[in-house]
Amino acid sequence: MRGSFDEPLSIKLLKRFLADYNAENPRPPGTVKTNGKKVAIVGAGPAGLTAAHELAGCGYNVEILESYPEPGGMLACAIPVFRLPREILKRDIEYIERMGVTIKTGICLGTDLSISDLQRGGAYAVIIAVGTHQGIKMNVKNEKDLEGYMDCLEFLARYAKDEKIPLGDEVLVVGGGNAAIDTARSAIRMDTKKVTIIYRRGPEEMPADRNEVKEALIEGVVIKFLTAPTKMIALNGRVSGLECVKTGLVESSGSGRRRPVNIADSEFIINADTIISAVGQEPDKELRKALGVNCEPMSTRMDGVFCAGDFVNGPTTVVEAMASGKRAARAVDGYLSKKNN
Repeated sequence: MRGSFDEPLSIKLLKRFLADYNAENPRPPGTVKTNGKKVAIVGAGPAGLTAAHELAGCGYNVEILESYPEPGGMLACAIPVFRLPREILKRDIEYIERMGVTIKTGICLGTDLSISDLQRGGAYAVIIAVGTHQGIKMNVKNEKDLEGYMDCLEFLARYAKDEKIPLGDEVLVVGGGNAAIDTARSAIRMDTKKVTIIYRRGPEEMPADRNEVKEALIEGVVIKFLTAPTKMIALNGRVSGLECVKTGLVESSGSGRRRPVNIADSEFIINADTIISAVGQEPDKELRKALGVNCEPMSTRMDGVFCAGDFVNGPTTVVEAMASGKRAARAVDGYLSKKNN
């Protein structure tokens, strides 16, 4: 209705106003009587932090273990600062710590300790929220460890640390999601002349946020749609280009999303000094299998061990990961409440 008079309400700007207002008028964490029960959370990303916030508010003693040097997960090591200023993330993490949550960094599950160690250390319950930190391969010919070829997670983590990355003049990003857009927008801010994204479907099928795509185009990123990679080209151990084919879209009998098919005899080569794969991420499959992950109610086959975030559902949005963390916290609270009765 609103759109027929002037313009639709901008929900995003309304949320921004509320977030800015709360930042300028912070409320101190309320005092909650502790119940004496410890909960360990593995992973300090949006799911783990949200679960910690919820559980601390219910009186639990919460300890978060994070493998990276600083908390935040993908918020700290993958989302660029021009999208998420680090002072905002720091402010929210400090608020959670003021609630009594302890965060320990540089500790890796499976290397430094096990779930059994956490339980023996007094944890009544454990939440695994380790995210999706394993990049998916492009699955093309000659895809191997070459100088100038990397995964988007590696690139974004190095970019977040202000590391100097020798990209060369031409950068090629493969993928169509938000990670691809973040990668391209980060690369174009570095010492490079041209950044191109290739995506095997069309603009309507591109899953990346429309506003982020628009910003990337304004900043000079080139997007080649209906283009699929087939073979990496190398020269003296370094990438020099990517062989691609044009694609067409046909109706899919499954999801309803149109499926790309390669067009015969349409091969061509795009020159590149750096190729960054952003075709997707996945969780640690071996850990998921060992735990026997059950999406609802965020449980595993191990008694007292729960899971949350992208580790359960695969790559999602930050909001969805936070919602998953909240559900996991409720599942833990329900489990421990029943166990106490």
